[in-house]
Amino acid sequence: MSSLSVPETSLAAIQDKKTKAISVAQRPTPVPVGTQVLVKLHYSGVCATDLHLARGSVPYLQPKVSIGGHEGTGVIASLGPDVDAAEWHVGDRVAVRWVHIVCGKCEVCTTGYENLCESRKLAGKDVEGTFAEYAIADSTYMVRLPAGVSDADAAPILCAGVTVYKSLKIANLRAGSWVAVPGAGGGLGHLAIQYARAMGLKVVALDARKRDLCLSLGAEVYIDVLETEDCVAEVIKATDGGAHGALICASSGQAYADAVKFLRRTGTLVCIGLPPKPTPLPLGPADFVARGIKVMGTSTGDRQDTVEALAFVAKGQVKPQLTERKLEDIDDILKEIENGTMQGKSVIRIA
Repeated sequence: MSSLSVPETSLAAIQDKKTKAISVAQRPTPVPVGTQVLVKLHYSGVCATDLHLARGSVPYLQPKVSIGGHEGTGVIASLGPDVDAAEWHVGDRVAVRWVHIVCGKCEVCTTGYENLCESRKLAGKDVEGTFAEYAIADSTYMVRLPAGVSDADAAPILCAGVTVYKSLKIANLRAGSWVAVPGAGGGLGHLAIQYARAMGLKVVALDARKRDLCLSLGAEVYIDVLETEDCVAEVIKATDGGAHGALICASSGQAYADAVKFLRRTGTLVCIGLPPKPTPLPLGPADFVARGIKVMGTSTGDRQDTVEALAFVAKGQVKPQLTERKLEDIDDILKEIENGTMQGKSVIRIA
């Protein structure tokens, strides 16, 4: 079968360039060229990065397209003329991810950091994204969805899940270590708790009004940042001297400032969440020299990281906590992310 039945027009959530309002409308269905494939989408996650793109709040994340989304799951509907038809077939279950394509030749691509390629193109930023019935992916940089993982469960792993998994990998914490997760009840954080537990770590969850969710997912300790007078002291007390690592899943300058203080000697801070305003870290040379603090960061992961992150879901070690929504709900979802009221992860059911 060379293609599924593909309509000439299809629905997408399109942002108006002037008003910034997002509305669902018909648009010409994309046509794959070269090594591209057309994917009929079943689900799309909604990510904090989608919020940054929609608001234009991050200087290096200024969108060139009007359709966001980058956590898409579905099936191949048609193949471009240069796709390897022996490897990819119409009907194959695939992912449409944040990184659409990389050069594969530069220094970062050839040293394990392809997600940071300067020539990369990003879904929802440089190419039209997954808030639509159909989207384009490139077969030279595509990931299959594993059997046993539903399209709904796979969607949030493609950015949020692989990002926190990659963060834990680069933090290189020993089993039994304490990791603190500010923003633990949100889309990133609730997955971070589960990946950390599956990797043998103990979790201190920090968030607001999300105690039950965080503890149910395996956090040993929950600290409510709105009800606790001194979060730094509480983390240090709970971990008997400070966290070995901190994954900052909250888009909060205060979360970063606190983490610097509650890390123990040789602790590792991993930057993930992007505060809406420039946020200098309160660190000086003495923190590195006298305390041995390490500061790192990550922007999603590569294809192998994605495969590994999905494998945790296939094994039942990670289970996204999902609320299914509609394309028409995207504006509301972005507001929930912006206000910090999101519990778990919202996914758009498309088909």
